[in-house]
Amino acid sequence: MKTKFLILILTILSGLMIAAFPVSAGEKQVELKFSHKLHVLENDLECTTCHETAKESKAGSANLLPTMETCGNCHDVESDENCKMCHSDPENPRSVPRIESYSELFSHEKHLATGMTCISCHQEVTQLEQPQPYLLPTMTICINCHQLKKANISCNTCHKPGENLKPVTHGINFIHAHGDLAKSSAAVGPKEKNCNLCHRVSFCQDCHEGDNLDRRSHPLNYAYTHSLDALGKERECSTCHTERAFCIECHQQNLVMPHNHTLGWAIPNVGGRHREVAETDLENCMGCHTEQDAEITCQKSGCHPSK
Repeated sequence: MKTKFLILILTILSGLMIAAFPVSAGEKQVELKFSHKLHVLENDLECTTCHETAKESKAGSANLLPTMETCGNCHDVESDENCKMCHSDPENPRSVPRIESYSELFSHEKHLATGMTCISCHQEVTQLEQPQPYLLPTMTICINCHQLKKANISCNTCHKPGENLKPVTHGINFIHAHGDLAKSSAAVGPKEKNCNLCHRVSFCQDCHEGDNLDRRSHPLNYAYTHSLDALGKERECSTCHTERAFCIECHQQNLVMPHNHTLGWAIPNVGGRHREVAETDLENCMGCHTEQDAEITCQKSGCHPSK
């Protein structure tokens, strides 16, 4: 009896999965045939030739997709013989669904008025030979541009109160699993996983500093073992410790020197053993021997003049 019941349940679940698959797969397909590369690069058309209302658009939720009438300005859309030129299934033509989930606060009019071009945000669109479901700029593109032009990067510049701003990666268990990502170079690098796009150091310190003495970011004896991670570059210390002074103050107070800085480490004229290390890992040397907007220690000492 139990075996028959189990088979029945598996059959029902299999049927549901099969029924759901075409729907989910279909959402990623675009029925129309269209080449941005052909129209923009090879025929030198402006984006506004097809996206006619983009210059006046004041909301990211506005429908800027060209209509069939817009295509008719250049193509003969009345002839049935031409349907297959744009539609992969002329017998059952479908239009591209409009994008309704983008920020309502985004204004094409405001951005274009500053002299920006469409390529500034839609960077790869001119190379596409097939249409894509979404050609929207990523948050990284937006933030990089705003920082470069000293524009506001606060959340409410683009997002309305109450919007769900969590990335899909921030699942139920993310608060416990985020440590591995935060410790990697991807957390501060030019990637989509850049924590700094949304979170400043103060955000992390709410949990890892202040009255929270458990310091979940490091084990209790980490002050004695952190050098292994720092030298091996297994962790990206600068994710949290953005100021060089954080390391220097502790090392100077406790007279901590690298184990290899012994007699004969630096010898005028011939260099000594430090030359070999500098040639293979100069980045490690500059962790201590540098100052913001100033010559590094090697140059100031007179041994290695900058010119």
